Amino acid sequence: MSLSKEPDKKDQRITNASGKSGANQVQTKSRIPWLAIFALAMGMLVYGVAESYGPVFAITSIIPEQYYYLSLSAGFIAGGFGALLAGYMTDYLGRRKAFLITAAMIVIGIAIYLAAPNNAAAIIISFILVGMAAIGAETPILAAISESVPAKYRGNLLVVVQNFGNIGVALVFIPALLGFSSIQDEVAYALLLLAPLIALIIGFFSVKESVPWEAAEKKTPESVTEAWQKVDQEAVEHVRPTMGVPMRWFLITLIGIVQDVAFVWITYDIGFLYFTDYSSVVPVIGGFAMAILGILFGIFFAHKISRKNAALLAYGSQFILWLLLWAYVAATGVTSGTVLLAIIAIQFFAVELTWGVRAMLEPEVFPTISRGRWVSLARTFVWIIAGTITMVLSIYFYPTSPSQFTPFFNYSSAAVAVVFLIGLLASVYWYYKGFETGGKSLAGHDIKA
Repeated sequence: MSLSKEPDKKDQRITNASGKSGANQVQTKSRIPWLAIFALAMGMLVYGVAESYGPVFAITSIIPEQYYYLSLSAGFIAGGFGALLAGYMTDYLGRRKAFLITAAMIVIGIAIYLAAPNNAAAIIISFILVGMAAIGAETPILAAISESVPAKYRGNLLVVVQNFGNIGVALVFIPALLGFSSIQDEVAYALLLLAPLIALIIGFFSVKESVPWEAAEKKTPESVTEAWQKVDQEAVEHVRPTMGVPMRWFLITLIGIVQDVAFVWITYDIGFLYFTDYSSVVPVIGGFAMAILGILFGIFFAHKISRKNAALLAYGSQFILWLLLWAYVAATGVTSGTVLLAIIAIQFFAVELTWGVRAMLEPEVFPTISRGRWVSLARTFVWIIAGTITMVLSIYFYPTSPSQFTPFFNYSSAAVAVVFLIGLLASVYWYYKGFETGGKSLAGHDIKA
């Protein structure tokens, strides 16, 4: 059920400064910046590779075993601080400069490792810096897409571009799946160097500064109106916020924490901690499954289902599918097998849907002038809290003997189920108290009624 309202006359007829209808005038001038979108997609590919950087070191034993929990969490926690830095750069320097700076920072992180490849401290510092930059890059990417793509296509491209991150996850783990674990780190480094280099070169020439952001900086109502006309290409209903910005931030942060715990725990941790035969298989399955599902959802469904319905479907299925996996393992005690792998694989259906919902809602619910800061604040808390949760679970519920497997898996599964239930309750609250953003102009955040 959609709670969208019919556009009123004021929203139907948005005029520019000269008094002419803006829809037809800007339609021929504004197009989707495909080359810029490709550069931003390369940025997300880097993000996917970088967030796998630490887990690869744990799974392939590159980093000493006593530091495995840092590999599974430190990069994500550092990424939270990177997101905070990138958010302020995004709002004060602009979307374009913030994107280029964060892409360049990744090369520095890789250089530190290459300078001392056998030093554990250098490895940890390296994936902390890479995590900060790559995860920080999400904020300018989301802001740039939401402010350069017409309203009717915005959700589609937000979902599709973000799923290049899932492709990056899969590509890093393919060598291990094929039995070439010895070259897995080289594959990661090659991708981490090539992808940001491509993003930097193409981005430098093709990514333009956000027109709505520049207009909002000037604080001129007429220029803001014209800016959003150029983006939306036609007259569409404005978003109609129903709650204050801090409450929006709280809900976005809450569902983000839940989604991130799901992604990290299911993609990396349960395979490494409990199902060691699948420690490299699960990330590959998850990466490609989420990429395929995400691209299909982004192309064919993101514009057809309301954001509220999508949130309910995503977080509801996440909770239910996790209960299915927990019940199966608790009842059988198995640690491998086709059925187990299939049940793990279907978890990625919900992980991808929650990822897609976040990708759309995060940049859509905040005003342009402070979009970067609010998105980054959300992602800062998301990564730090989710990283801490998965760190604690991996430290205290890591079975070191067969007798510990069943109780430890049950304890950690119960904790994760509670987290997923919180996500479901938050999506229910957003359904009834939140506002619809799908297919609507984000001008509603910036233009006073």
